[in-house]
Amino acid sequence: MSIREFAAHLGVHERLVSKWEAGGIRVHPRPVNQAALDTSLARSDDVVRARFAALIDQPLIDRPAPDFGVHLGNSVHTQYSSDAELLALVDAGAMRGDALAAISERDLIMAAAHEASEHAGRAEATNVGASTLEQLDADVTRIANDYVHVPPVPMMVEMLRVRRRVYRLLEGHQRPTDTSHLYLLAGTLSGLLANASTDLGYHDAAGEQARAAWAYAELCGHNGLRAWTRGMQALIEYWSERPRRAVLLAQSGQQYADSATAQVRLHNIEARIWSKLGSGGDTERCIRAADAARGGNSTDSLHDEVGGVFGFNEPKSHYYAGATYIHLGQAGLALAATQRAIELYTSGPQEQRSYGAESLARVDSATAHLINGSLDGAAEALRPVLDLAEDKRIAQLEERLTGLRRRIASPQFRDAVEARRLDERIEEFCGSTAARGLVPTSP
Repeated sequence: MSIREFAAHLGVHERLVSKWEAGGIRVHPRPVNQAALDTSLARSDDVVRARFAALIDQPLIDRPAPDFGVHLGNSVHTQYSSDAELLALVDAGAMRGDALAAISERDLIMAAAHEASEHAGRAEATNVGASTLEQLDADVTRIANDYVHVPPVPMMVEMLRVRRRVYRLLEGHQRPTDTSHLYLLAGTLSGLLANASTDLGYHDAAGEQARAAWAYAELCGHNGLRAWTRGMQALIEYWSERPRRAVLLAQSGQQYADSATAQVRLHNIEARIWSKLGSGGDTERCIRAADAARGGNSTDSLHDEVGGVFGFNEPKSHYYAGATYIHLGQAGLALAATQRAIELYTSGPQEQRSYGAESLARVDSATAHLINGSLDGAAEALRPVLDLAEDKRIAQLEERLTGLRRRIASPQFRDAVEARRLDERIEEFCGSTAARGLVPTSP
């Protein structure tokens, strides 16, 4: 090895190596350079060390084994054989005093440089490309819009498939902005699964999915998802007979409602809950607030761009109004609202026709007819509902029809032949719902 090569190996100037060679025993390297020389010798093979011993005219067997580590206390020393070991010593706080003097200046500098370049390389790497995120966005939009006119069970399978793909991507490495995007997708899909769980009657599972959606909304800081999830949680509490808790959740969602659609939805949900509590004043206040918010033109990416399950269009608003007036016993207003909802659903685009909301509006219309004493009107309103395919018979329909059966059983209708026929048809309908179709039959 030449002087130049040896100097480069140690990380010092070649003139310094020449000085050591010419000076003999009169020249002593500085401690940091002596440590580099000792380390270089220690890492050499037996042949090189034997030649070194012969040069200084001392038999190798008589030479004590050198200790190239400077001990600190009883355990920590500065011996290292790789960048990782050297950096571990830095982490352990071992690089002080004599220990610092015993390491190679070049080793420390190069280890720091290598660590920086390796970390930067990992930071630049990503397992998520723009096309992957675009496809996942398209999947979520498709699912959210298909769900309103497709049975819940096959759509739930699709939701789960896409969310599992998002989870696998999150286990890898991507840029922080892409990680945030994936959290939004995970939260949106969890919200869809919460909605599907309620349609199948699993409120506990829906609550768990909604809590996950909220956690993801917090992680990605998305107000649209926050507002929608608070509304979903309020509805779950409402269906679980916890209306006061539901009111608080609906109200808390307003602080995140940046779009007019989000505000209208939350006001309608709150109005519906107050009507169940029998508070006409609070119900009217929320209805007025919803009307005022409807005139706004602010939008958000979830309620207005994705839409579907996350939207709150005009027919859905009328359907909610009908359900609200039923709670208050205001049959005339309920009939007007439900009829308007049905008209808008039947005349609107087929891909936006929510069979669930339309069917629930028809049940509320039938209930309003019964309040007015019209059994024929109720039977006519229910006819399309009772013909609904089994896999579209969501849990809310069974719940509402059970309440309607109680009205049919009242003294006013008890002896009517048409009442008995209608009751029998409702009982048959409720015996074959989408949720019941999930339960395997006994052998």
